[in-house]
Amino acid sequence: MAFTIRAASPTDLPSIATLDIAAHKPTSALLNINLLPPDDIHALYLSRYAHFLSQPDHYRFLVAITSKNETTHGGDIAGFLVGVRPKLESSEEDEWNPVFPEDAPAEKLAWFSGLMKSMKEDKMKYFKNDMWELEALATSPSYQRRGVGSLLLTHWLQEVDIARGTLYVRASRSGRGLYEKLGCVNKGEHSVDVSDHGWTQPIVNTNMIRAAKGT
Repeated sequence: MAFTIRAASPTDLPSIATLDIAAHKPTSALLNINLLPPDDIHALYLSRYAHFLSQPDHYRFLVAITSKNETTHGGDIAGFLVGVRPKLESSEEDEWNPVFPEDAPAEKLAWFSGLMKSMKEDKMKYFKNDMWELEALATSPSYQRRGVGSLLLTHWLQEVDIARGTLYVRASRSGRGLYEKLGCVNKGEHSVDVSDHGWTQPIVNTNMIRAAKGT
């Protein structure tokens, strides 16, 4: 099956949020500890991706679309990628601040906020402001193992390489192999025990760097 890469649009966002949740549900502790009801989780994801789309100078938001045919008509979203350009001293970037429902469990939200802070502190041991960053990459469960993630990454890395950029990736266990094939190197791992929240496996992320081409 052939796929086409294009820029994401506002009408894509609900499908992208649904795709992301479906793609990561089987292995994501955060999606399985009942932090929020499903509708609120979807709204949270939708808010995040609307934020990225609203700042095209900072974020490169791409989708992979299936070929149009009698079954898919306009083409399905098979996967998506969000890349972040290096921060410039003269640029202003609004950070995404998640808004939770008023009746959300305060204890779980406090734990989640602490987890996000811990992950960010670990990231900053390796990440520099002049680096490009892979913010998000996901493939629909219906199109996994068909090269969609590799296609999206390869397409975006052309832009990174033209700029001779260094790339930072925070990789999950499942994604690490793909990034290694494209030249990313493991620089350190970060593990969080979430057994108190009903998930036996720790959350493990690998900090990876892909050196700038020509260096």
